[in-house]
Amino acid sequence: MTLPHAKQRNRRMMLSMLAGFPVRALQILSGILIVPLAYRYLGAERFGLWSAVTALGSMLTLADFGIGNGLITAISAATGREEPERIRRAISTAILIVGAIAALLLIGLAVLVALGDWAGWLNVAGTGAAGEARPAGAVCVLMALLVLPVSLAAKIRTGLQEAFRNSAWDAAGVVLTLGLFVLAIRLDTGMAGLAAALGIGPVLAALGNGIGLWQRQSLRPRWAAVDFDGFRPVARLGLLYFALACSAALATTADNLIAIKLLGPESAGSVGIAGKIFGAAQAVVIVALLPLWPAFGEALARGDHRWARRALWRSVGMAFGISLIGAGILLAIANPVIALWLGRDTVLPLDLLAANAAWLVLQSTGNVFGMLLNGAGVIRFQIAASVSYAVIAVALKFWLADGLGMAGIVWGTVASYGLVALPLYVRYARRHLDRAAAASS
Repeated sequence: MTLPHAKQRNRRMMLSMLAGFPVRALQILSGILIVPLAYRYLGAERFGLWSAVTALGSMLTLADFGIGNGLITAISAATGREEPERIRRAISTAILIVGAIAALLLIGLAVLVALGDWAGWLNVAGTGAAGEARPAGAVCVLMALLVLPVSLAAKIRTGLQEAFRNSAWDAAGVVLTLGLFVLAIRLDTGMAGLAAALGIGPVLAALGNGIGLWQRQSLRPRWAAVDFDGFRPVARLGLLYFALACSAALATTADNLIAIKLLGPESAGSVGIAGKIFGAAQAVVIVALLPLWPAFGEALARGDHRWARRALWRSVGMAFGISLIGAGILLAIANPVIALWLGRDTVLPLDLLAANAAWLVLQSTGNVFGMLLNGAGVIRFQIAASVSYAVIAVALKFWLADGLGMAGIVWGTVASYGLVALPLYVRYARRHLDRAAAASS
């Protein structure tokens, strides 16, 4: 007996959340182990470079130009309209395009490896870390590009509201990464070897996930199903997601790069450590929120606006409450934990921790509205709001870093998001639901 759509939607959301929490806990545990291993192996100065090059690799997840995120929205909407052939065409075309993008960027990487001044770009010229900037940076970029096309399998499963099926592969990737990381340190492979160890696990896990997904005939990509004309709406939506992600990266992901440029490699290391601690809590919140994206998309496609409104405000309350409690706990225990984690000489300033705590609460709450707007395909508004807040945030980072140091970089994000982006998201989400409900009545 087929479950009613709302009950089936709730069931898939709950499965994705329950399956995601153990994997996220495993990822956090892996990070807890990897950071001190890297810190003790590399030392403070080289660890600052490590934080910067890994941030560079993380930013390259945007290199699919938003096609993966566009695919989530397109598949969830097609599922709601019961159009399986549209799903197959979107999958086949997306894989071909993202694969071509990755191949072109690999050629560009080869040129940068041969000609680029990596030590100068990363502000470590003349330091003991200068010689590792080129190989470590190149390997981080290489791994990010290799994972780009195969990671589409996880996006497809998310769009189908099957994110819970990604969890086993994610867990395997985490375990493999940790094992390879320890092996790289034991073999004294240097920073480039650590970067390779960090990247191989996710590549193999994503490949395994894709192989499992393609066992389903209805989802298997085919050359005959490639449809560039039909894919244009997905590509346009993807480019909007790309612009949105770039503005968000400008405001947050680039903090380590800004820190190493303005304050030096050791400050970048401290910013990176604080970001990892509070980022782990944010990752737990994201596990709970991500299933909302396709669920909102499918619900709105079916005209189930009552469910969407109820789910929105319930999720806002949960995200705010859980993140507030988590931020308070982390603020209280961060430095004692760091002393055990990295050694008693490693202490982070309280103002840096407080800034990260405030950002955790704001981002967790705002992400709920983002999931609704993503599911509805409302991206242009998000871009306008996000670009505005990102430009203001970057200006504030440079200004506040001069007086507040490392904490100023994070406080710039907090101030801009809280005063610009979040109020706009709240207002627009409410108006969108009201308009959609009125149009369908």
